Amino acid sequence: MKDEQLLALIEKYLDGTATEQEKQQLDQWYREQSAHEAVWHTNSALEEQALEQRMLLHLYQHIKTDDAPVKKLWQRNLYRYAAAIFLVVTVCAGYLFITRKNYTVIDRPVAVVAPAVLSENRFVVLPDSSTVVLRSGSSIRYALNGRVREVHLKGEAFFDVKHMAANPFVIYAGNIKTTVLGTAFNIKANYGQQVVVSVSRGKVSVSDAKQHLLATLLPNQQLVYNAINKKVLQENVEALNAITWAKSDMQFEDMPFKQLAERLSRRYNVSVNFKSKNLEKCLITGRFNGTETLSQVLQALTGTIDASFATDGKTVTLDGAGCN
Repeated sequence: MKDEQLLALIEKYLDGTATEQEKQQLDQWYREQSAHEAVWHTNSALEEQALEQRMLLHLYQHIKTDDAPVKKLWQRNLYRYAAAIFLVVTVCAGYLFITRKNYTVIDRPVAVVAPAVLSENRFVVLPDSSTVVLRSGSSIRYALNGRVREVHLKGEAFFDVKHMAANPFVIYAGNIKTTVLGTAFNIKANYGQQVVVSVSRGKVSVSDAKQHLLATLLPNQQLVYNAINKKVLQENVEALNAITWAKSDMQFEDMPFKQLAERLSRRYNVSVNFKSKNLEKCLITGRFNGTETLSQVLQALTGTIDASFATDGKTVTLDGAGCN
C-alpha cells in the first residue's frame, strides 16, 4: 500500500467515513507489518505502553517520504494514526482501546456484585487500571461515556482512581454525583437514606441530582448527604476509619493455605493452583488493610513460608516445599 493511500485511509477512519472494505484494508496492512501483534489483550499499563511504542515504530519505519506536505501531516498526526490502527485491529476482539499521546482508556463495560452470603469483599481492577474494593452485598457498573469514566454504585466501595486528566471519573451513588481525576476515597450509599463520601487522597467534588455543587473535599474530609431532607454535613475525619470494613475478610490466623487461596480466588477473581500438596497445608496468619493488590498480598504471604508465585492472566500458580 502506498504511503499516500495509507494516510488517506487513516484520515477517513478517524473522520468516520471509512467503508467496511477500507477498514479491512487498514487492518490487513497492519497484520502484514506485524502479524503476531495484531490482536493483543491485557490490563497492564506497562504492556499498553510497550505496544504503543512498537506500533509507532512500525508506522515510523513504514511512512518515510521526502514529500514535505505528507511529512508534515505525518508528524502532526503521529498518535492519531497509531490510535486508528489500534482501533481497527482490536475492535474485532471485543475491546476498544482509545489511544492518545499521554493516556490510554479501555472501553470495556464491567459489572461486579459482591455477594452478601459469604461476607467477603471483592477487589476489582477496572479497564482503566483504577481499583475498587467492593463491600459484601454491594455492586458496581462501569462504562466509558464519551471521554468520561462512569461508575454506578449500590452499597459501599473504596476507590483508588488512576489519574487521567482528559478522562474524568464520575460515580453515581444514591442521589449524588462524585467527580474525580485521580484520588482515593470511600463512598457509602444506603438506598433512600444517606450517602457518605470520605476522601483519603486527592480531591473530589460532590453534587446532587440537579448538578448543584454540594462540596469539594480534600484528604481527611467527609460529606454526609441525607437523601430524605437534602441536608449536607461536611466535617474533618480520619479517612482510614471509613474503610475498616475493607480488611474484614483479610485478617486471618492459622488458616490453611488452601482455604485462604479459595478466598483469594473469589476476592480477586482468579484461579489459584498449587504445585505442592504440602504447600496447601501451611497455616497462614496475616493482617492486611484490604486495599492491597493480589500481587502485594501474594508477595507478603509467600515470603513468610519460602514459597513463590507466578501469574498468567487470571491464573496464579504457587510453588514451594510446603509444610509437613
